[in-house]
Amino acid sequence: MNRMLAVRRVSALLLGVLALGACTDAFIEPKIVEQTQVDDRLTLSGRVCTRHPDPSGFPVKVLILVDKSGSMCVSDPPGSQETMGFCERVAPAVLPPNVTKPGRVLALEKLVQQFAGHDNVRVRIVPFETNIQTRWPNTTNGDLFMPVTAAPGGVDINNYVANLQANLGKGTDYQGALAAAYADIAQDIHNVEQQDPALLPRTRYVVVFLTDGTPYPRCSANDSLSIYADSNHPELTWADSSSAVEFCNELDADVRRDVFGDGSPGTDEISSFAPGTDRNQNYQLFSYVDQLMELKETSNIGDIRLHTVLLFNRDAVEACNALGTNSAGRPLCEDLYGTYPNVPPDQYPDAAKAIARWTLSQMALRGNGIFQEFNGADIQSLSLGALDYSSLESPWVMKTLMLQPLRSVPGEENRVVDSDGDGVPDERDNSFTFGTSPFTGDSDQDCFSDDFELRHLDDGFLPGNDVDQRGCDLSDTTRDCSCQDTDGDGLPQYAEDFLGIQRKLVDTDADGVPDGLEARFGLEPKERRDGAGAIDTDGDGIRDLDEFLAGSDPTRQDRAFYEKHGFQYEVVTQPHDDGTTCYEFKISNIQLVTPPPHASSKQGYNLFKVWFAQAPVSGVATDFGVWEAACAWAQYDPPQVREPRGAELALPADAFHDADFFTQPDVYLTSCAGIAP
Repeated sequence: MNRMLAVRRVSALLLGVLALGACTDAFIEPKIVEQTQVDDRLTLSGRVCTRHPDPSGFPVKVLILVDKSGSMCVSDPPGSQETMGFCERVAPAVLPPNVTKPGRVLALEKLVQQFAGHDNVRVRIVPFETNIQTRWPNTTNGDLFMPVTAAPGGVDINNYVANLQANLGKGTDYQGALAAAYADIAQDIHNVEQQDPALLPRTRYVVVFLTDGTPYPRCSANDSLSIYADSNHPELTWADSSSAVEFCNELDADVRRDVFGDGSPGTDEISSFAPGTDRNQNYQLFSYVDQLMELKETSNIGDIRLHTVLLFNRDAVEACNALGTNSAGRPLCEDLYGTYPNVPPDQYPDAAKAIARWTLSQMALRGNGIFQEFNGADIQSLSLGALDYSSLESPWVMKTLMLQPLRSVPGEENRVVDSDGDGVPDERDNSFTFGTSPFTGDSDQDCFSDDFELRHLDDGFLPGNDVDQRGCDLSDTTRDCSCQDTDGDGLPQYAEDFLGIQRKLVDTDADGVPDGLEARFGLEPKERRDGAGAIDTDGDGIRDLDEFLAGSDPTRQDRAFYEKHGFQYEVVTQPHDDGTTCYEFKISNIQLVTPPPHASSKQGYNLFKVWFAQAPVSGVATDFGVWEAACAWAQYDPPQVREPRGAELALPADAFHDADFFTQPDVYLTSCAGIAP
């Protein structure tokens, strides 16, 4: 069902929301505009459609942190530590009948099968014990996440998963695992920012943290507190783990490597640990979870979740303890799960389970995820497939529809001529103050427009004949200069570099306004102008975003101009069964001006650009948008010449092109509606 939306001036975000076709019509009453000179008004009309939904454009990246500590062969057997090592010793007592693979391996194999055929799903597996072990894929930069069908370095993921039970370690360093997860995801975000930053708001990160016990070793920098955490108060500071006191405090390297205190130093020193400091304390673990969650806002990613899974087989622990004692005379598995004050030894496993449950529950709560617990025989039926790995794929809707005149700018009372479209009115170009030309947007040919340099005089820029070394001298034939606008936002790459904005995004702050248009008024392209805290730079009671849509000046109090000359938008929304949505639009109350003749151009040629951005409805407010544009010419040289003769100029069906299409030479002379000069 079509919805006619008569809109005076609508924010970019509101356009995207209204495009959904809600159950009730949304209507904003247009104000009556006094038109004293009907012939100088133009209406542009056209039709533009969104793309088809495509899951490949909505990545899901799954990072699985798998505990590889030695205790896993007790809670989730079988497993191996070394030839005739600990795991081999306890296996006969704890291994259930007919079990040949650990539950975690079976669960991961099922998950791999589930992801097969979904090219938008990419995986990274990070095993941890005392330190992080070999990841899949085994890369620290480049493609950190890969489809399960990949075999980087010849390593097939199925063989990799099958071998996770081999070569188990000693510690259970939660802190190191969470630090690795944060580092990997932050690095992946950085990689995507360099390659295709528009994907970030459409990307979901899913972190799965799987373990069978409490963090080990835990160390406290303060060894003289009056009270420490226990199973009844796990939220407090933890004392040094009983079997790792020397490790936590000794500077001697051999002692520090002896994580389990069994008198046989090996290579198990935690690589990032400084003796005498905190390790695996709650605040440290929760801090990494919080940092992961903060990436959603700071990096504008679509979603991130942390899920936790606890495997705990108490019967196997008791069976292990019954095998005998360790070198210190304690039950064989006591070291694996710790000793606890005010708790009888036979209840140590229960205390460890309670502490692990509390810690993992808190991590999942902070990570907007789910805590799962599997006990005893249930571990063999462990499933990770029920967690939410769905993509953020959703239909595309309009985010922005915005008109930009390229031959005029808002003046005090009317639109005034800007022949070269650089943002500087001809009357100022002709003032000879800076020696700029009204017919050359970059008078000194240094890849910074005249308007940009005038607005950044305090930064040492000078328009006219002063080539700025932060750009490139196009008149110097010995240099390989290019004022390339890589994304089509209206800003050459040198200006984008100076402003610290993305070369590959039309709208770096995702607020619905192209970077070039914000920079034209001296505004910050990295500062969102919409939302609850919408910006009104000039304090005239009109939001910047509405002034951009109306074609008024967001930096000057010009309500009278806004009321008289502001552009009006009418949009008809047409959803289709194939998931696309088309929009029929009219933009009216466009004031024509009369630019002077130049070169082969006759007098009175106006040029207009219509911006259109679409975004997935699941994240229309934060998505950077897929930007397109169309252009149109009109001639106004009263009293004899007006083209088109009627009030309206219709854009053809193929008028819209990708934004960077308009960076090609002479494109405005060959690809615009109307009659080009």
